Amino acid sequence: MTVPLVFQSPQLTTIWWVTLLAVFLPETVMSKRLTSGAGAVKADRGSKMVVILTANFSIVLGYFVASWFPSMAFGRGWREVFFTGLVVLVGGMMFRWYAILVLGRFFTFDVAISAGQTVIETGPYRWIRHPSYLGSLVGYVGVGMTLGNWVALLVPAVCMMAAYSYRIPVEERALVAGLGQAYEEYRERTWRLVPFVY
Repeated sequence: MTVPLVFQSPQLTTIWWVTLLAVFLPETVMSKRLTSGAGAVKADRGSKMVVILTANFSIVLGYFVASWFPSMAFGRGWREVFFTGLVVLVGGMMFRWYAILVLGRFFTFDVAISAGQTVIETGPYRWIRHPSYLGSLVGYVGVGMTLGNWVALLVPAVCMMAAYSYRIPVEERALVAGLGQAYEEYRERTWRLVPFVY
């Protein structure tokens, strides 16, 4: 089994780990704090745990896929792709946090409807219903780019898309039940993740 390109360089390995910790550690800390309050109606159905486990599994799987298919490693210029991937990762996660800030006190890591919750239609929510998931998916594309392998390129993002394919219907059913007609109408005029695509 061949070690992926980035892990053959101690300097790049350090940059990789520092970047991932800087991006994901705050989210890990916040996931412990931003949970539904006492008056919230919880309807998570295990989706939070599915997303957390998949997020960790996707990076490990990407590493092993890159190791199993060394012939598919990027050629010349792979370092440029590596650094571009870090930028994509950070950019995607910054967009995710922007979406979280726009949602404000109604954002939780578990699916729950808070007392007094309303439909938010400002910022990215004007066009898409789940911008924080879009930011996360873009970030995981960036992780795939850092692995330096064509086969591993989309592994993290595809894994996360599978997790969100479970999470999003759970969340939308809870929002329809909790917010009623207002959310139904919002669903009809917005895209789920990507404008004009999905």
